[in-house]
Amino acid sequence: MGKVRQRLADLREALSVGTMLCIGAFLLSACAGWLLNGSVYAHVAEYCGIAREVSTLFSAGLFLVLFFVASRKPEALDRRIMAVVSLGSLITALLVLSFALKLEDGPSTVLGFLFLNIGSVWAASLLALALASLPSPLAMTLAVVCGMPLGEVAVALLPMPSFEVGLIAITACDALMIALLYRGSAPALDRLTGSASAADLELANPESFLRPTHALFVCAFVFSVATGYELTLNEVAHAPVSSDLVSVVLVGVALWMLLGSQNDGKEDTLFSFSVLLVIAGFLVAPFTFDSGLPSANALQRIGVDSFKMLTLLVVLSVGRRNVFALLPTFTLVRCMMALGTDVGAVAGHTSNDLASANAQAAALIAAISLFAFIAFLWIGFRKFSFADTIRGVANVNADAGASEARDSFADSGAGASAEASIEERCAQLGAEGGLTERETEIFAMLARGRNGQYVMDHYVISRNTVKSHVKHIYAKLGVHSQQELIDLVERYE
Repeated sequence: MGKVRQRLADLREALSVGTMLCIGAFLLSACAGWLLNGSVYAHVAEYCGIAREVSTLFSAGLFLVLFFVASRKPEALDRRIMAVVSLGSLITALLVLSFALKLEDGPSTVLGFLFLNIGSVWAASLLALALASLPSPLAMTLAVVCGMPLGEVAVALLPMPSFEVGLIAITACDALMIALLYRGSAPALDRLTGSASAADLELANPESFLRPTHALFVCAFVFSVATGYELTLNEVAHAPVSSDLVSVVLVGVALWMLLGSQNDGKEDTLFSFSVLLVIAGFLVAPFTFDSGLPSANALQRIGVDSFKMLTLLVVLSVGRRNVFALLPTFTLVRCMMALGTDVGAVAGHTSNDLASANAQAAALIAAISLFAFIAFLWIGFRKFSFADTIRGVANVNADAGASEARDSFADSGAGASAEASIEERCAQLGAEGGLTERETEIFAMLARGRNGQYVMDHYVISRNTVKSHVKHIYAKLGVHSQQELIDLVERYE
């Protein structure tokens, strides 16, 4: 009991205005998603069902664009400009969709969804930035594990409105999210836009960023196939079936995350829990085709929501270790989730169409989906660990450039004497570490605070060649980031 009391005291201390705003944003996000699927998409399915999948593809494409901008040209993400663009897009979406939904016009509906996604994608990104800007990891965890389950509780209690009211509520929720998080996201966003790009920082700090081929992104895609399948399986009047059990179990997961034992393997335990529930949902699905019971949907919804909670915590933990990796990692995860949702939705729609005429074919789709899910996990994720993913990201300091290097070698003298000291130490360390002549030269550049772009321009070599050289240098010297390399040279006698 003593540990529980101490934990509660820590949680009370972590609860701040910023934390409450993030929890409120989760509630708004949950309501917007629930209204979109249950009200607006349900109406659109009556005259242009493909528009739902196209809208999800728009979301994936926008997250991918944001990934490239955040990675290569972050200064373009000016806070004021993005707020104006996103709010303007939401207003445009409201006007276009108001007429398109009433007139049941497919092309106009697709256009309206494009504008709607611009606003919702930026609102989701602001939430990630605001969470990463909270003062402590505990405050961040509190906001996530309280906000997501409370969102499920809220939508379980609300009545489903007409599509006209639903559309207004969706745009209002996204706009309110942007307004609530505008200031809270400023610390992380301003630091991101005011420094070198993630692509440049990655050259000198390869272990501070997750590669696009990292297992986390593949895992996000695979789990989101279950999301799309669950949303469409046995849908009623083109709307997802619901179960109050989902919110109850997620509240239990939140309590376990907050009050349970604080060991390093909690992330992997939650992942195993998510996997088992998704598998159970696929197994139960064929038995619900005739009855329409929401058991398969509930199992998979709990599993994928637990996985979403886990994934967001992992992304935010990566962002706290390296804020410059936050937005690229978050946007690529969300892109993969949107793509996976579309694939799963197609499988779910196909199952629904076949269930009444050919139940065996519908059951075969569930079996194939289950086999693919288990195969991906068995082949690609047997040794994967979310906890190791977090620990494997090295801290990076974008200011660990020339100023840091100059300060580090203040004792070596000024001007040429300081440069000579760096060169001598790097030459000796390079010889001891078995560096080649070219690697020793690049080592000295990094020790003086030069970034990867400088090395590319100096030698006129490709980005991949620089990354390869830096990787070999770090491996031979036993360091993980440019700051560790500078510290190594500074301490060398």
